[in-house]
Amino acid sequence: MKKILILLVLTIISTNGFSQKLSKTKKIETKGSFANPIPSPNGEFILVSGEQSKGISLLNVKTKKLTQISKTEGSGYGYSWANDGETFFYKVKPENGYIMNSEVFSYTIKTKKTEKVNINHNYLPSYKGNTKGSNVVVYTNIRTLKIEAIDLNTMKSWVVTNNEGQFYSATLSHDGKKVALHEGSSLFVYNIDGSGVIAKLGEGIATSWSKNDNYLLGFISESLDGHDVSNSDIYLFDVTTSKSKKMTQTKNSLESDPSFFGTNGIIFTDGKTGQIFTSQIKF
Repeated sequence: MKKILILLVLTIISTNGFSQKLSKTKKIETKGSFANPIPSPNGEFILVSGEQSKGISLLNVKTKKLTQISKTEGSGYGYSWANDGETFFYKVKPENGYIMNSEVFSYTIKTKKTEKVNINHNYLPSYKGNTKGSNVVVYTNIRTLKIEAIDLNTMKSWVVTNNEGQFYSATLSHDGKKVALHEGSSLFVYNIDGSGVIAKLGEGIATSWSKNDNYLLGFISESLDGHDVSNSDIYLFDVTTSKSKKMTQTKNSLESDPSFFGTNGIIFTDGKTGQIFTSQIKF
């Protein structure tokens, strides 16, 4: 499966001071070709999309049953789980409309009920549903290309990236205090309150925070012709030391879209075959 990524980089990053290793990978036996696997907080289900972010399917980890939730183009990007792992949120492009006008829907597993959610689709994937107290989401302002945050309970908003630059793909930490984001090919971690940079992590695409928010999983892809991906590997970024480690180094696979899974696991896809794999990370 060919996969064209937003970010293509060739930089090799410093790997000093790391002891983490991955165990042998295991394939989840499913029929089809998938991308962007996002596990539920309880680890019982995995959301996956098809090629070019088309459609969403729900994979039951125990039974390996795959249930298609949406066939819509563009719905397979930016989905998120509620904290209880029972409901998830995704976007749907209106028929004959534009992606920028996408609507947000929720799906509850037990009831198999789909409902429209009245929020801006740009708030995904940081949106986790209605919560008490602070309910902050982060997103890219498409006019200024700054990363902004808004508390959906108070509707107070503010700019996270107060410095110059064009930023994208913000990922909120579990404690709600930090934001992983990108400027060009560079990866940064900012304070959510807009007070500035916490860590400069070099090059890469960050896709998942560890439970303690000390690490980020991500990947780096290479392209020989500027179009098709020729190589892709998973990286672990240490937010506390601003260092990183290459976790995979294979010639026949294109590891991408990694997420932390369960207690010490990770889940990712192979961009060549579209198959889903899991592994254990040893901290």
